[in-house]
Amino acid sequence: MISLQKQYKRAGEEYARVQKTAGMDQAEDVPADPKKDDGDADVPDVQVDLKALQKENPDIEVQLISMPGRKEMLRKVEDMIMVGDMPDVITFSGMGQNTTYDFIVENDMALDIMPYVKKDEEFASNISQTNLNYWTTEEGELFTVSDVLSLSGGYWYNEDILHAAGVKEIPRTWDAFRGMCYKIWKWSERENNEIASLQTSPEGYLYFMDHMLLEEGTEKDRNDIGTISEVLKRLQEIYVYSTSENAEYSYLDETRLFNEGKLAIYVNGVWGASMISENINAKYALLPTTSGKKLSCESACFGYVLGKSGNEQKEEASIRFLKYMLSKKVQTRILEETEQIPANKQVVLDSYEKEMPRLFQAASLVLSAEDKIEVPDNLWTYEQKAYFTENIFRELTGKISPEAFTRQLGEMKIDK
Repeated sequence: MISLQKQYKRAGEEYARVQKTAGMDQAEDVPADPKKDDGDADVPDVQVDLKALQKENPDIEVQLISMPGRKEMLRKVEDMIMVGDMPDVITFSGMGQNTTYDFIVENDMALDIMPYVKKDEEFASNISQTNLNYWTTEEGELFTVSDVLSLSGGYWYNEDILHAAGVKEIPRTWDAFRGMCYKIWKWSERENNEIASLQTSPEGYLYFMDHMLLEEGTEKDRNDIGTISEVLKRLQEIYVYSTSENAEYSYLDETRLFNEGKLAIYVNGVWGASMISENINAKYALLPTTSGKKLSCESACFGYVLGKSGNEQKEEASIRFLKYMLSKKVQTRILEETEQIPANKQVVLDSYEKEMPRLFQAASLVLSAEDKIEVPDNLWTYEQKAYFTENIFRELTGKISPEAFTRQLGEMKIDK
């Protein structure tokens, strides 16, 4: 009997081990913390698939161990690594690049998935090409695979509010975007209805900044303090239409206000479709650009990392778990139950146009953009994202200088 004790990030944060056991006939099932914590948009829970995995693979037991948040999960994994107890399956989803992953790979503690991909055509076809393009190393190794694609680089808008405010068309440039915000603000003031143009979370401002930095320019320009300072000034011009100065304000608060009809614009990815109330007439638009060209984000972010234990049975069990999560059956459930974009191309989004019109409209818009950039998770480290979200409102309100903020933030990681 192989016991697969996995780290599986959905509602909370989890880590795992695989161990060969005897006489165990039930998996330990530790529920994840239902509280949604720091970071990116909500990732719905699909833990029910673990029992189905065990039913189809009776020689594998799944033991789910939860941690309350990302910081705690990273700390626990680091503690385990330091005592030589490497987890067998770790999910770094929503983390951004981090030193824990780097340490695992650099110290030969991560299983290279590529040999298994090369000898199994079905397995290979279930991994997204986006994942392979980004995460395959120069040496041809593959250490992480995601079960979903991150499609974003836009915002949801309340079409009824835009119509009432006299907004005739969706802006394609930043100047026009500010003009739209101004028009909504003036309309709200006249009507005295307390509807705001936007109240963007720190995560939203990071998307704004990435779009502004990556639309044009060389790598040097993108990490130049002067260039980033100019972008921060442009963010301040948008911030005047927002009201939040609380570093604790998150996408969850923004979601609530949008669902209450108090915001015209809600910055989130395609996955936000499932979080929006059916009472809101919501549609998706791409973030503007300076030139007006269409730019979006299509990424495979950090996903599952498998531990290299040297135990063939344990490693094979981990691979089987990964194959299961990428199978058409599970990928279909991920789409239907969580409205995330599955990594497996066999699950065709077009067939869900009528069933999931919001998701289909948003995903189609993102995928059809002229140019693509990576999502923030693939451009900034976990620590950089944490610094940005904790301090961007301080910079926008003049409590710290653009130069100090930029120096502390550090350089964008253009390459993986």
